[in-house]
Formats: sequence, C-alpha cells, structure tokens
Amino acid sequence: MEEKAIQVSEANLTPGQTFSMEEALQETEARLEKRVRPGQFLTGKVVLVGSEGVAVDIGAKTEGIIPFNELTEKPLPEEELKALLKPGDLVRVQVIKVDPETGQVLLSRKRVEATEHWDRIRELYEKGEPVTVTVKEKVKGGVIADLDGVSAFIPASQLDLKRIPNLDAYVGQQILVKVIEFNRKKGRVLLSRRAVLEEEQKRAKEAFFRSLQPGQVVEGTVVDVTDFGAFVNLGPVDGLVHRSEITWGRFNHPKEVIHKGQKVRAQVVSVDPEKGRVNLSIKALIPDPWTTVAEKYPVGSRVRGKVVGLTQFGAFVEVEPGLEGLIHISELSWTKRPKHPSEVVKEGDEVEAVVLRVDPAERRLSLGLKQTQPDPWQLLTEKYPPGTVVKGKITGITDFGVFVELEPGMEGLVHVSELDHGRIENPAALFKKGEEMEVVVLNIDPVEQRISLSRKRLLPPPPPKAEEERPRRAKGKEARGKRKPGPRRAVKEERREYEYGAVAEYNLYDASAVPTTGASVKLGDLYGDLLASLGLEEEKTS
Repeated sequence: MEEKAIQVSEANLTPGQTFSMEEALQETEARLEKRVRPGQFLTGKVVLVGSEGVAVDIGAKTEGIIPFNELTEKPLPEEELKALLKPGDLVRVQVIKVDPETGQVLLSRKRVEATEHWDRIRELYEKGEPVTVTVKEKVKGGVIADLDGVSAFIPASQLDLKRIPNLDAYVGQQILVKVIEFNRKKGRVLLSRRAVLEEEQKRAKEAFFRSLQPGQVVEGTVVDVTDFGAFVNLGPVDGLVHRSEITWGRFNHPKEVIHKGQKVRAQVVSVDPEKGRVNLSIKALIPDPWTTVAEKYPVGSRVRGKVVGLTQFGAFVEVEPGLEGLIHISELSWTKRPKHPSEVVKEGDEVEAVVLRVDPAERRLSLGLKQTQPDPWQLLTEKYPPGTVVKGKITGITDFGVFVELEPGMEGLVHVSELDHGRIENPAALFKKGEEMEVVVLNIDPVEQRISLSRKRLLPPPPPKAEEERPRRAKGKEARGKRKPGPRRAVKEERREYEYGAVAEYNLYDASAVPTTGASVKLGDLYGDLLASLGLEEEKTS
C-alpha cells in the first residue's frame, strides 16, 4: 500500500519536480493518520474511470469509489455518466460508507450536488432573485417544475396574473419564477411566476406614470363598464372614464353609449401615481355642441329630436348628443292645457319642434311643439268675429261666470254680469255643466287666448222703468263738488278676474259687427246695452 501511495504521489508530480524518500514517507504517514467518516464532505482528484464507478483520491489510505448511480441526480444513460468525469478532474464528494475491514470508502457526488442545489435555492429564496425553470408535468392544483434537479411545485394561482383554466400549455415550457416558500427538511419548494409578472407590471406602471401628463391623448380598449363609468386599458394600467366624461349626451347607464372591447381615444384628465389612478375623458375630444348651437339652430328654425325626459314643467328633447332643449308645458299645445307633459308626449317619442330661444352662455334651448301647427286662435278671430251668435257646451261654472266651449279645447267666459240683465248671485243654481248655451261673441284675444262671451245680449231687454226727471247737470266747481260715483266706476270696482286673468271686455266690443244669419239680436240693442254697461249717458243741454 505504501508503495502504491508513493507511485500515486510520483504520478502526481509535474515535470521538473523531485520527490525524496523522506517526503514520500511523510505523505504516507499523513494518509495513515487521516480518518474518513461517513457524511464527511471532501474534495478529491479523479484517478480512474472504471466499469463500476469512478476512483477518487481523497488523501486517505485508499481511493474512494463513486458508483455511477451516485454521480448525478440527472437520469442519464451509462455512456453519458462515464463521460461526466475524467482522470485529473477535481470533484467534491460526500462519504457515504467506510468499510473498516477492507478500508474501502464509498463516495457520492450526487449528494453533494443536491446539497449545492438546495443551498442555491435557499440563496434564491433569501435574496428574492428570479430563476428559470422547466415545467415537467401537470398535477392536481398546479404543475411540477425542475429547479436544478429539485422538483418544485407551482400552484395554478401562481402561474399568471389571472387564473388559467388549462395548465397543459405550460408543460415543457421554460418560465421565469421566484421561490416563495422553502423548507429543506420537508423537501418543499414553492415557486411563483405571478410574483415575477407582478414585479414586471409594477416597474412598467412606474415608467408609464412617469410618461403621462394631463392633457395627453391616449388610446385603449374598454375592459369593463360599470354604473359610474368605464375602465380603459392603456397597457400597464387601466384608466377610468367617469360617466360624466363619456359623452355630452344623456343616458341612463354607460352601457347605452359604450361597450366592452371598444377601442377609444381619450384625454388624460389627472394622474395619481401613488394611488395608481388615471382619470380620462372621452368627451373632451368631442366639440361641445353648445359652442355652435346659435349658428346651427337659429330662432325660428325647425329641429327634430327625441324626448329624453319629462318633468312637471315640460319635456326635454335631445336634438343631438349633449344638446337638449326644453318644450315648456305651455308650448306643447295651442288648445290643451295639460297638467303634465305626458298627456301630450311620451319619453322616447320622436318630435319636431321650433326653436324659440337660444342662450349658449346659460346652455338653454327653448323649443315649441305647438308652433309646428297653425295657431287656431288666429283662425278663431276670423271664424267668430264680434257679434257672432254661437252655441256651445258649458264646461265649467264658477262664482264669476260660466265657461262655454266654442271649439275643442277653446273656451270662452260668459261673465256673471253677461249672464242675464238681472244680477245672478249663484250661476251654478241656474246652469249645469254639459248643457248647451247660446251666446254672442264680444271679443277674442288670440295673444292672451281669451274669449269674452255674452248671454244677456241674446235675451229680450227688460221692461223700461218709469222715467224720472233728470236733474240739470251742474257745471264747473259745483259739478266737481257734487259728483257721485257713476256707473263706470262702479263697474270697474266690481270687475272680477277669472282663473287665468280674463274679464268681460266690453270696451273691446265692435258695435259695427252684424250677427250671423238667423240671430235674434238687434245691433241697436247691443250698442245700447254696451253703452249702459260702461255707464255712458248722453249729455242733455239744459
């Protein structure tokens, strides 16, 4: 054995080196004194690659043997195993077994390799460094990947930012992962590709936020639509288009004007890198329709639109997206007096209207629906001139008079003073709603939409009273001092307005008008009654 040790030592000499007997003996003694224990890690030099394994000089009395199945953790064929090491290579090994009788030492390179791999995995885990692994197979709940010969588990939830239903596509792929859990004793290693993607996403977001500025125009795809707006994917981040910034027009839900998957252009309103928020506006890139409303829709022009809202005071009509006009309830019909706009139009109706007023500064557009039809009140003045006798149905009775319908939706007032020659305290006691009444037209005001009628002008005049001697009219100061309230003043004080301000307009009565054929009213009688109602008297010379 000593001779063999000397031969090995001589074989290890480089050219030019000398080796004395004394040095050889010292080396031999050192080998004899060196004790090899199982579990010990040693570094040796490959001496021989044989048929059963690799002989390694570890500085002991005898060379250690590495069986081929202890060379590596990789499942390689025998030819490749024999080619892994060659004489002269330094190799780190672990002592598996020492035979005290023969002195044979069994070594393992595979265990050292595994320890080195675990040490590297621990280092990757502690430093949080990413590493490339190969996915070997799909298992329940995830996949198994090879990390330097160690089988590591990647849960399905850690494969991507979103859960992947089909994991087969990952088998055989090389992916970049991070070690998120490490337990050497249990041989447990958990990997995550998602952690790498999140870190990449974070860096991309930070760079993207640095590049964004308010007012900048960006393009993206709508990824979600909610009650309060739409989210647009800009690449690294999603921007929010609030519902008030989607369009100038009106809508109930953003889904009515924008949909998922739609490509949009928007303007950056604000950027908040700390909270990771980007506020966008789509309508900022669309001209405000109120800036050109006066030129496009001058007063008197006709427009078409859709009824988009009804309120107690009128109907809102969308002329174009973002441009709405109001049809006031008084502008819906010439003849009807609706209590609510829904009696004339319904939400969703397409209507034509006339522009009545435009105020771009206040963003107001006044429209009229009734103006699209001829004004029946103008026609009424031609059809029923003063003095015309007509029959109409009583539609309402009040303390101050009776309403009579001349045309559908067009009513006139017979003032209480025009019902009869005598005073009537309670018109409801004499007349009933729905009955017909024959009346004479006194006046029609198409602007104020008022009709003054009279019944008493068609009644026989009352019998004349006995004439009394009229006193001579005083003159000058005497007249002014003795003057008493005349009939005209009394009539004026007793006038009473009805519900929309109308009064019996006697002073507008046209005395030259001639009643229609068959009327029983004499022009002289009408003229006389009119003068009497106004309190006029003929002056008599004394």
